[in-house]
Amino acid sequence: MASAIASRRIRLVRELNDWYSQLSLRTRIAGTMLALVAIAGIVLAAWAYQADERLKRSITYDLLSEELTHFEQRMRIDRGAEPLRSARLSIYRSSDIAELPRHIAILKPGDMHRVRSQGHLLDVLVRDGDFGRLYITYDVTNYVRQETIAIIVLALGVLTIVVIAGFAAFGISRRLVEPVTALADRLTQIDPGERHVRIAAQFAGNELEPIARSIDTFMERLDGFVEREQSFTATASHELRTPLAVIRGAVELLEAQTAQKGSTTALARIQRAVREMTEFTDALLTLSREDQATTAHPSECDVGVVLLKTVEDQHRMQPQKRIGLEVPDDDSLRVAAPESMVTMVIGNLVRNALQHGTGGEVICRLSGRELTVANAGALPDADLTRAQSRRFTTHPSGHGMGLYLVRRICERYRWSIRLENTTDGVLATVGF
Repeated sequence: MASAIASRRIRLVRELNDWYSQLSLRTRIAGTMLALVAIAGIVLAAWAYQADERLKRSITYDLLSEELTHFEQRMRIDRGAEPLRSARLSIYRSSDIAELPRHIAILKPGDMHRVRSQGHLLDVLVRDGDFGRLYITYDVTNYVRQETIAIIVLALGVLTIVVIAGFAAFGISRRLVEPVTALADRLTQIDPGERHVRIAAQFAGNELEPIARSIDTFMERLDGFVEREQSFTATASHELRTPLAVIRGAVELLEAQTAQKGSTTALARIQRAVREMTEFTDALLTLSREDQATTAHPSECDVGVVLLKTVEDQHRMQPQKRIGLEVPDDDSLRVAAPESMVTMVIGNLVRNALQHGTGGEVICRLSGRELTVANAGALPDADLTRAQSRRFTTHPSGHGMGLYLVRRICERYRWSIRLENTTDGVLATVGF
């Protein structure tokens, strides 16, 4: 039983922590301040009330005890002295027990008692002495009513203080959170393509200055990394294009000089490999420039035409597999992007389906502004997770470049790309 209660208590604490962590920083600061003020007010009011009660009880007890002592002194002088009877204070002897209500007559000597009798609240003190048992009653009805009013006024005062503290807490929390909000807004305004941005000077002398300086240090390192990566990619791309151009020219010269079938086939394969490498280096060079995605490309290309040419090239490379093609005759899809980029996307998707599919057929379908490439088989959960990650690859070791470039190109031109398992196999979808 104790373990179950402890478990429920731990679960409740965790739920409260989870709920508290979901609140905004401003709400947490204001709520904490308000809670502290409310708790302090309630504790102070309760302490004041208890102290007042003890004081009044002590004064009343001393008053009644003194009255009984005074009456006993009168009895010693005059055994026939009559007890005090007034509108609020009355003394009763053992012989007057019949005049007392039963619930007062049965009270024991000792502490002072508070009882209700005939619509009145009475403080009653009972004492055994030399002249028998004495009862003294003191009507405190009016005092209790005034006390109730005082408690209401006190509660309203505490509530008013809490309300005022609530407004003050939210105002103070807003001022406290303003630097954090300003820092967040400033970071949001930074353009990813902008370099050498520094923000520490805007927060000089502020509590967030160390954080801003740390962000500047990180951005400085990031700028260096991006510049080195772009410089390397651009340089490598330019350096690769020159020998590729030489190889292409040499292959074209050899094609013109030879007419042998075997040589022609080999030269065609070399020509195709050179074209693919050229497209690959063009993609690297374009991606390294990091142009704005919203900048319209000066040229357009027809996705259907690129798809037909890409399927034909892939079929020559793997003639043992069938590539189904569904392209609408009455509509063409044109996109504002270089043909090499579209070729890279479609070629890598088709090549990936041919290499990793378990069946002998790949279906390419162009419908509206979507291109789908489907093949039989299924991706394991781990490979599917890898394919949907930033690396976007189905290579077992996670180092394939094909789908990674597809992902980068789609992000560059704001095309959607997804890879999923279906009931018929694996489906890759590109939304232009």
